[in-house]
Amino acid sequence: MRLILVTNGLGYGGAERIVEALALDLNAAGERVTVVATTRDGPIGDSLRAAGIEVTVLGIKSPADARVPVALARVALARGAQLIHSHLAVSDIATAAAGLALPGVARVSTVHNRGVELDRLKLRLWHKALTRFHRVLPVSEAVQDSLPPGLPMEILRPSLIDPAAARPSRDEARAALRVPRDVPLVLAIGRLAPVKGFDVLARAAKRLKTPRARVVVVGEGPERPRLVQLGGLELVGARSDVDAILPAADVVVCPSRSEGFPQVPLHAMAAGCPVVATPVGGTPEIVVPEQTGLLVPAEDPRALAEALDRLLVDRAAAQALGEGGRRRVAEAGFTRAAMLARTRAVYTAVLAETAGGPLATR
Repeated sequence: MRLILVTNGLGYGGAERIVEALALDLNAAGERVTVVATTRDGPIGDSLRAAGIEVTVLGIKSPADARVPVALARVALARGAQLIHSHLAVSDIATAAAGLALPGVARVSTVHNRGVELDRLKLRLWHKALTRFHRVLPVSEAVQDSLPPGLPMEILRPSLIDPAAARPSRDEARAALRVPRDVPLVLAIGRLAPVKGFDVLARAAKRLKTPRARVVVVGEGPERPRLVQLGGLELVGARSDVDAILPAADVVVCPSRSEGFPQVPLHAMAAGCPVVATPVGGTPEIVVPEQTGLLVPAEDPRALAEALDRLLVDRAAAQALGEGGRRRVAEAGFTRAAMLARTRAVYTAVLAETAGGPLATR
């Protein structure tokens, strides 16, 4: 298959990491893959190029710029693309518009979230654009329920977990974060943006009663200055080796205001770490209360602090939840290989249904 994967940029983010994994695995499976970033390059672009995957950065300041679909259509025509798979709302809008000039090219969208950060006009445009896709892949039931009825939808439930991957020891992971072995550690990972709720975590951190507890946040984003001002958190910047640091955590916390199908709790559970999270979006489809972690109301620093203290103090309960999480990931098949298989099956079905014609190989 000749495929184009489209996203806004190539910095570290949940959707961008899924694009990276799909591109790498599709390329390894013998498909011809081009990744298009509408706005900016980033470390994921470097990773893809190192693997021999073509990366095209349009370099247009706003992904909503009217020049984006024109440039995308040109790339698709030049590469002889059979299918375009877009990620994130504004890339969906651009792909739908580009499709007007590409009648023989199939279109697939992975919908990573409910669009809570979009204004009303963009949300309306996005939902209209999704009607131009041959298949729409919401990442969770919660995301599916937020979309207009009648779309050709299949729930994807993406995952980046490789069960066979080697994991460092707790001591090695703590050394990587420069955290002493005996210090109670709460770990949060994500983009520093309002939707992730790290400001609530900052307020909760100041309420913790566990002696010497530290709350470390891995990630970067526009909220950094505000979070520094709030205090209570150790902001250590973005990292590409998330799985290598998770074993350091006594508890992994996900205090989001909204989510699609969050990857952080999945990875924490796969590493045997108990999770404290908010019941937003697809999170309850992952975290089972009192079996794999604890769920607390969003926007409630007191409840969040109490849940964190509970697991920092009761290590037997924390260990039981961690083991429960590990079992759930294995039993539910939340793996990177399963994501690839489901995605390729969608491509095959869509190309059989559309003018993409018979499948072509490299």
